[in-house]
Amino acid sequence: MFETDQWAFSGVDGQISLHKWQKTIDLITGLFSAPSGYIVQATSKGYRVVIRSNEGGSNFETNSILPPQTPLFCRYVAENNNILYVNDACNNEQWNTMPEVVEDGVQSYLGLPIHWPEGDVFGTLCLKDTKQTSYTDEYFELIEQLRDLIEDDLALIYSFEQMREIAMLDPLTNIYNRRALTLLAQQKLNLALRLGFDVCCLFIDINDFKKLNDTCGHEVGDKALIILANTLKTHLRDADIVGRLGGDEFIAVMQISDKSKLSYIIDKITTEYSKALIKESVCDLSLSIGYSFTDKQKQLFDALLNNADQAMYKNKQAYKQAKKLNNTSSTLNHSDKKASH
Repeated sequence: MFETDQWAFSGVDGQISLHKWQKTIDLITGLFSAPSGYIVQATSKGYRVVIRSNEGGSNFETNSILPPQTPLFCRYVAENNNILYVNDACNNEQWNTMPEVVEDGVQSYLGLPIHWPEGDVFGTLCLKDTKQTSYTDEYFELIEQLRDLIEDDLALIYSFEQMREIAMLDPLTNIYNRRALTLLAQQKLNLALRLGFDVCCLFIDINDFKKLNDTCGHEVGDKALIILANTLKTHLRDADIVGRLGGDEFIAVMQISDKSKLSYIIDKITTEYSKALIKESVCDLSLSIGYSFTDKQKQLFDALLNNADQAMYKNKQAYKQAKKLNNTSSTLNHSDKKASH
């Protein structure tokens, strides 16, 4: 989901035309005969001008970032989530010491909040003038309608991000699906080749998962999958790519600076998964994990994945063989005890 506290645009955003927003601001300043108009984004990091139409010599520059505590008219609008109209700032004790008034000569300010679809404040749409103004109700209605057009565009962005996130995530575990995993992992491999760092692919499979589904039901099986996904997300780094190929097959793609630490990472995943299963009252399960590393040549993610899959399969076979031997030993011991009686 698009986070409303991050900068929405850098240059031209792919989902809407900032040229369209520029035309909107140019139209507003023309209709209001105002020398300066702005769309300003407000976040906890500060205030940034996204679009401006400026003929009045303001010190603002498009995409400049002003600290969150900067005394600004638009800060008041964003923090109070309300329209602000000051038609004669120089003769208003509340506003006549504002830097925009003292340094830029702003005499009139009209600003109103722009909202994301869920109601959070995106920023402000504002007009500044170096002379006193007397806007009528018709002007307020007009600027509100133009603000609504901007909010419609934000709704499109928000909806697109929702759809893109849904398309990239596995619906059960809420981690990346195979399509997203392949795309993101290949990007990491390409970056690794350029910058010279190593990438490791973990192929993770739950032992006896089919037996769990058959004996305890798919609801318990789904719970085991969700717990594994959460374990990987919790105990791997944010920069690591975690995804589900399907069934009980999970993948983690990690940048590795010290290959000797890999065994610790694998042990950590296995141990924490077991703890989480017990905590959630799911029968204890083990994992078969295989891994592969990138070489120093251009490599497709499918090749890295295949190598990790083969390594996992060997570990899976070793697990099955050990389990078979253990069951045989248990049976023999049980037979010996019966014979002694």
